[in-house]
Amino acid sequence: MKRRKSHSKRKSRKKPKVDPNLTFSYHQPQELKKYINDQGMILPREYTGLAQKQQRQLARAVKRARHLALLPFTQTL
Repeated sequence: MKRRKSHSKRKSRKKPKVDPNLTFSYHQPQELKKYINDQGMILPREYTGLAQKQQRQLARAVKRARHLALLPFTQTL
């Protein structure tokens, strides 16, 4: 007898609760560092729990802070 493959449903990840009124500014690099990994890359929405509009604001603020040398483009080894 052949065994049937069980089709299990995917488990959804629980996103951390984030303030819906949260805004980002390049003037606050310490706040932006929370959303950057060890290699200097911006974390995706799945990990940060941000809304799409907030994620775009975050990306824009990080890029501006990098351009003004408030944040590094990459981490040195």
